[in-house]
Amino acid sequence: MTLVGGHPYLVRVALYEIARGRMTLENLQKIAATQEGPYSDHLRRHWLNLQEDAELLAAVKQVMTANRPVDVGTTEAFKLRSMGLVKFQGNEVMPLCKLYRQYFCDRLGIKN
Repeated sequence: MTLVGGHPYLVRVALYEIARGRMTLENLQKIAATQEGPYSDHLRRHWLNLQEDAELLAAVKQVMTANRPVDVGTTEAFKLRSMGLVKFQGNEVMPLCKLYRQYFCDRLGIKN
């Protein structure tokens, strides 16, 4: 749950991969945020969408690198939430899950 934050699609993919014997939970945790992992298409699609909007990309960078919920502005916050990348805590947002933080920090060249 820490890795995928209860996201139904991400949970389903994890359970499917493990149940089919394609990988163990430990292996999944190691490769989940990489191009080798079972989420690579899902993550890449989000990354490509973010790259089309400089303000949204800046907002996701701010969210993924913060150690606490942050205020990225109403428009960006709602766009990121509608993409399923963040969750609200009051009026501020934080990454929905560890997977997104790991993947986007890596894409942004930020040590996490």
